[in-house]
Amino acid sequence: MTRLAPPVSGFRSSAAGTRTRTKLPRFRLPGDPKDALGPSLAGLAGVLWLAGLRPVVPAELGSLGLVTALSPVLIAAYPVLAAAVVVELVRRRPRPRVLASCTALGVLLVYGLQPASEQTARLTVSWLHTGFARYLADNGQPLQGYDARFSWPGFFSLIAFLTRASNAPDATPLLRWAPAVIAGIAVLGVRVLAAAVLGTGRASWLATWIFLLAEWTEQDYFSPQAATYLIMLAALALVVRYLVRPGLAYGGPSRPAHRAPPANLVRERLVAHGLLLLFALALAPSHQLTPFLLAGLLLVMALTGRLWPGWLPWVVLVPALVWFALGAKDFWQGQLSMVIGDFGQVGSSVDQGITGRFTGDAGRTAILFLRVCLTGAVGALALGGWWARRRRGLRSVPLVLLALAPLGLAALQSYGGEVFVRCFLFALPFAAILGGCGLDALLPRPCGPGAARAAARVRPRSGGIGPVAVAAVLAALGLGTVTARGGGDAYLSYTRADVAAVAAAYRSAAPGQTISVLSADATPIGFDKIGLVSQPSLERTCPGYVRAATCVLDAAPDYLVVTPSQENYGRIYYGLAPGWTDRLVADLLYGGNYRVVFDQGGAKLLARADRGPR
Repeated sequence: MTRLAPPVSGFRSSAAGTRTRTKLPRFRLPGDPKDALGPSLAGLAGVLWLAGLRPVVPAELGSLGLVTALSPVLIAAYPVLAAAVVVELVRRRPRPRVLASCTALGVLLVYGLQPASEQTARLTVSWLHTGFARYLADNGQPLQGYDARFSWPGFFSLIAFLTRASNAPDATPLLRWAPAVIAGIAVLGVRVLAAAVLGTGRASWLATWIFLLAEWTEQDYFSPQAATYLIMLAALALVVRYLVRPGLAYGGPSRPAHRAPPANLVRERLVAHGLLLLFALALAPSHQLTPFLLAGLLLVMALTGRLWPGWLPWVVLVPALVWFALGAKDFWQGQLSMVIGDFGQVGSSVDQGITGRFTGDAGRTAILFLRVCLTGAVGALALGGWWARRRRGLRSVPLVLLALAPLGLAALQSYGGEVFVRCFLFALPFAAILGGCGLDALLPRPCGPGAARAAARVRPRSGGIGPVAVAAVLAALGLGTVTARGGGDAYLSYTRADVAAVAAAYRSAAPGQTISVLSADATPIGFDKIGLVSQPSLERTCPGYVRAATCVLDAAPDYLVVTPSQENYGRIYYGLAPGWTDRLVADLLYGGNYRVVFDQGGAKLLARADRGPR
């Protein structure tokens, strides 16, 4: 007897002989098309960025810097990427791999813009640091009395070792992309720290993106402070993950009554203690500020009852004090007044760090105002996060104190007028964590450990305007940071010809001779012949470049480097008329005191008439 196949028409026969309609399963394509929206937007952002990328010539930039040379297509990539991140975050289950890919792309778009569009590394100080490392590689010891940074030679010693091991002449090939690499590692460190505080959910991703899009300080160049900042983030993430209990985002009492250790293995805590000691030993001889700041943050955790054991701040503080007393003795001997002279002088720090920086033309002032606005925006997001957690009955005392603690630096040191830049940089990780909670409050879900229980008391917001608002905030932060970071590129960025002019001076100058520049901040000087030739800036002895030719003749340097970046510097900072460096060169040549020995791409090297290339 042959068995018939079941009907496929959607009907079946009943015992009474009637046919009834059956509900067939709906045919679905493999994968929801909505799943591809976030990755598609991220891909579109990358395509727009690449399509709009083009070479930038620093000499053609104005006082607003890099943003004036960017194409609208490239600028559109930033809000599109912000939309991609939010689209992924509002999914019922955000995909970590997609968010990680978007984050890596965000690092490239924000921090890789200048390396990809400009010819060489930016910032004079990054070139100078390669010169310090080169001196250590050639001589095996720091040059005493030359620069305070030689009293903390840890970073330079490491670079010297790497260059010698790789048989490279110096570390200049690392300079151009160092900011993108350092910023990417810092973003990863903040992601690990945020996940240790808030868990691996949406709030920690938002915190990571606030840090990524709001780090306008440009302290991620090739420098000891950038390297030690990464070590500090690693130490904080390690401590919060293994040595903090019951957690910085714990919703209970601000100071737990019990003194039990964290709920992990003794072996894990011992390893964490050992790694923290190694981090402290690496920080002490590498930077004069970072180890004390890390010790202060650990002290805040201890005082709020979160850190176990409470004596861990001394693990970081003691090596730093020992190195300062013994290893940096040549720095503070005879200069103790400079070290402690600003103690308690908050007004002086404010004057040097904020009001004193508002110099230059309208474009530069606008860039400085934008940086203040970005700082205020991060503060507002952190305040919003504190308020959102408070409404849910969650205490945030440790997080608030950790975000505010770096401001205490302003009462200790002006740090050469950069103290508030450092305050913002050190406060940013914890401010971003609070800000992540603030943005997460605009979306339906709560954030942080304990928030799920507290969320029942708060009516969730509708999901209509929330994602749009979060995307708008992220896009505004990203565009603002790109503008602020590139605000000085008219004089802080250099061409290959600028570097070649300085290299020609190094080839020509004999030991004991002088290579002068009009502005050290606007010239890639210092990457060679540290301690062999004098490399002063005429800006110190010729304020405002009034009667610049006379200043040059009075100083009588053996060689003078003149570049388009110095031209822009004089126009932006001192309001000099366009072409002032050309007139200076013409005056020096007309008097017969100097002659041009190098001229390429607008960069010139002048030698005294009685000197010449050797």
